[in-house]
Amino acid sequence: MAESQETACKWTAFVAPDDATVAELRFAENSAMRFAACGIQWDAVVIAPLERGLAALDALDLPQDEGHPVFADYYKQELIVQVRAGTAVDQFEDVQGVRPLSRGGWLMVPAKGVGTPYAAWISRPTRFGVRYVDAARLREALLTADRHGAPARC
Repeated sequence: MAESQETACKWTAFVAPDDATVAELRFAENSAMRFAACGIQWDAVVIAPLERGLAALDALDLPQDEGHPVFADYYKQELIVQVRAGTAVDQFEDVQGVRPLSRGGWLMVPAKGVGTPYAAWISRPTRFGVRYVDAARLREALLTADRHGAPARC
């Protein structure tokens, strides 16, 4: 059975925020972002361009509403995915267009709220426990998305 366009593109729909999200982010406080150390509780995988990272999440078939920490940097057009500490560098050091951040790295992260017009959570960690994306599975999904070429716009 063919996969529907809606199902296949659940993440790539975030390539640009909708008008309601833009309106909400426009009035975010200055404290909507925080500087966070990588490699302690989590590593970060920074994927460029944003659309490529979203296509990888679609290929991974990752649920959006289960507390996986993923945010979009709309200013730099990058997707940032948090993975278990100590797993990013081994999986992504040789993947073009991907920057793994681990111990010693720092990242501007949206605060617990939504974020800003420039960077916003598209899947927020929950207070019931963070469900980090598996770095090895993310790598395979990214390579799969790359093999299939540019993702279709939804």
